[in-house]
Amino acid sequence: MMINILQKPRQKIYPLFILFCLFCISFLCHSARAAWSLTPRENTAICRAVGQQSGLQMVGDGAGGAIVVWEDARESHFDIYAQRIDAHGDVLWMEDGVPICTAPENQNKPRIVSDGEGGAIITWQDIRKAGGNYDIYVQRVNAKGEVLWASNGVPVCTVDNTQNTPCIATDGAGGAIIVWQDYRTNYADLFAQRVNKHGELLWVENGIPVCLTSGAQSAPVMVEDGTGGAIVAWQDFRRNYADIYAQRIDGSGNRLWDILGIPVCAALGHENLPALIGNKAEGAIVVWVDTRNGNNDIFAQQVDGSGGVQWLENGIPVCAVAGNQNNPVITSDGAGGALIAWWDMRSGESDIYAQSVDLAGNVQWGNDGLAVCVEMGIQNHVGITNDGAGGMVLAWGDNRTSAFDLFAQRIDRKGIALWEKNGLTISTALNTQCFPVLLGDGTGGAMVIWQDDRQKEKTYWDVYAQRINGQGSLGEK
Repeated sequence: MMINILQKPRQKIYPLFILFCLFCISFLCHSARAAWSLTPRENTAICRAVGQQSGLQMVGDGAGGAIVVWEDARESHFDIYAQRIDAHGDVLWMEDGVPICTAPENQNKPRIVSDGEGGAIITWQDIRKAGGNYDIYVQRVNAKGEVLWASNGVPVCTVDNTQNTPCIATDGAGGAIIVWQDYRTNYADLFAQRVNKHGELLWVENGIPVCLTSGAQSAPVMVEDGTGGAIVAWQDFRRNYADIYAQRIDGSGNRLWDILGIPVCAALGHENLPALIGNKAEGAIVVWVDTRNGNNDIFAQQVDGSGGVQWLENGIPVCAVAGNQNNPVITSDGAGGALIAWWDMRSGESDIYAQSVDLAGNVQWGNDGLAVCVEMGIQNHVGITNDGAGGMVLAWGDNRTSAFDLFAQRIDRKGIALWEKNGLTISTALNTQCFPVLLGDGTGGAMVIWQDDRQKEKTYWDVYAQRINGQGSLGEK
């Protein structure tokens, strides 16, 4: 009897003990697998396939992670691939990414927006058709990494001659609006198309005109207007040198401003490389490179929902100091204004500077901008995102130690640098790390992706990622 009494509890406890052990092992394994790298020599690999991975773009997945897309030459010509990474650093889809398009010949310049359901809509330029001319295609991928529309994408525009350089904005209803540069008239014009969540094209076959006028219209950029339409800005050569123009399109494909677009800046000299953000009032803030003063400066303008410019005619100077300022990037300050960063040559070498512009068009951080990084060597290819608290997070390529590495900085709304002086180290792996793209986490930190050459003897350019928390440490905490 004594033996039976003692044995009976053991039979109950033993399986519970096994389950507890398995739970602990599972938890520890998951924790180890999920952890972001804590050292800038490692980072998280997104794609290490052979060949070149480049042209990186990223959008949030609605759950603290991101979907990344790139052009990929693992099969000798460029295809389009994508990957999802969660907030903990887990790569969720198949190793080295899921194929979005592997049609013959090259697919390049992918652009991406959220589909509002944890997936993404991706557009690109595509040369699969005989004749050597690019067309525009689009595909949707869900949160599981499954493509939802036609194999190798839905044709957006396949009319004669070249269509290239697409940009994309959400339509707020699970679909997207796509704008591209179009040579069907033998000159570079701009056309647009809307696709719904099911992959159906909603406007006229091969797209509606955004701008049809003399000279070339090129380098389009776009943002949603918050009412189902979009605002497009571009560099425009109707006067033989580049100006900046813009147009608003509603959800039905109607042009809401002047049929040829409104001049954002028509000052003397060339104005080019526009970038823009929505102003949360059916308008936008546009920034560009401007040569009216004989060198490259940075100017900006706000346009309201009716197409009226709100600041000085031809824009306000964001930075007009001596030396060239190049490649501006922009994000919202959360209060109707903008945060802007650029590469700056005032010292004779490329440094990183930034500026805050309020709703009324007043610069906040001095007339010539704020020095973010003036370390020795070259700092360039700056990327930007907002920090969720009125400030911004920047990342850039930096060769202060001979090879190009990646550094980052957080600037608060007052222009105070919150992380290490001249930048927090993101990646110091072998060889070159460059072209960072950022996504804010809403709590002061960011996820950063980039092109990485650390395995150049094996795979050429790869894609890596790193999370930085709001305190300026690698990882989540």
